[in-house]
Amino acid sequence: MSTAHTISEYIEQAEHNTTFAQYIRDKRSECMDWSATCLFYAAVHFVNAYLRKSGIPIPRRHRGDSGGPGRTNIVQSDPELSAIYPEYRHLDDESRDARYELKKISDSDYDKFLHPKLEKISNFILPKVTN
Repeated sequence: MSTAHTISEYIEQAEHNTTFAQYIRDKRSECMDWSATCLFYAAVHFVNAYLRKSGIPIPRRHRGDSGGPGRTNIVQSDPELSAIYPEYRHLDDESRDARYELKKISDSDYDKFLHPKLEKISNFILPKVTN
């Protein structure tokens, strides 16, 4: 399990990753693959904030193994988080495709698909963890 970071630390890191993704989008379009990765990592930290608030152990891995479920498994199966599973999974897939399959991410991909998916995740989680 991960180190015991606070909810606010996870939110701060998610916002940091989101800001960096936007910087890449605006100033370094040749690095758009990393914008997809930053947005997925922002989603990871928003989910970690929710898990911390809910008292659910934060897994070290995205996908489960013999040691227990991974973060993706939890997002898919949790009664509340499952509402954002399609967006979370899409960001995960796009990030992996950009890193390992050399998928090119366009400004349009970022604007129309990737960033709105992260916004849905953050808009869903922030009210649940900041009260």
